[in-house]
Amino acid sequence: MTTPTAGARGGAVAKGRGGGIVLIAGTGSNCKLINPDGSGASCGGWGHLLGDEGSAYWMAHRAVKVVFDTMDNLERPPHDVGFVRGAMLEYFQVSDRLGLLTHLYRTFDKAKFAGFCQKLVEGAQAGDPLCCHIFTEAGEVLARHVLAVLPQVHESLFQGELGLPILCVGSVWKSWERMRAGFIRVLTEAPGRLFPRFSLLRLKGSSALGGALLGARSIGHALPLDHAANVDVFYTHIF
Repeated sequence: MTTPTAGARGGAVAKGRGGGIVLIAGTGSNCKLINPDGSGASCGGWGHLLGDEGSAYWMAHRAVKVVFDTMDNLERPPHDVGFVRGAMLEYFQVSDRLGLLTHLYRTFDKAKFAGFCQKLVEGAQAGDPLCCHIFTEAGEVLARHVLAVLPQVHESLFQGELGLPILCVGSVWKSWERMRAGFIRVLTEAPGRLFPRFSLLRLKGSSALGGALLGARSIGHALPLDHAANVDVFYTHIF
């Protein structure tokens, strides 16, 4: 499911459920608040040059930058870069850093570059400290997107049985367990936090539904959907 299609479906489902936050983390990232009265707010969605924090692209870029900075002796890495360096050379099929420059500039493909995040997933699963660290950072920055729109959240969204509903869209959420500690820490430590719980939801069903929502919207129609049946709650946290 593409980010625009998933975002359209996520927004429609959130609105149909009475509002909520749609937090997209796939190749790119974006955060949209939809209140019950139709008002809202947003954070991110500016593309890889200005944002995409917490996305697959962002994590891939973060990993590559740590390797480059370490080898340049510019920055001290948070953890050993050995695994990430080897995975980087293997994924991009180059023998050294200079070979990577073609992928970064001349033939740059955002989706291809973001695909390197899968290697970080494999590293985290194997326990590589740097890969685990990057996923923790992704959890932290995605939580900060939630904090950015929080002042505009309608009070009623805190009062349902799920607490604040956050609809999570995009492949990065498949690695929730690796992002969880950072995500929860940022929300827990937020000054003046006003909500006692939140729930993370994911879309289910065919990506064709997202395309249908986009098509209907383009001609000024809303599809009659059972929005509650289109999501699963995969995590609830009580502070």
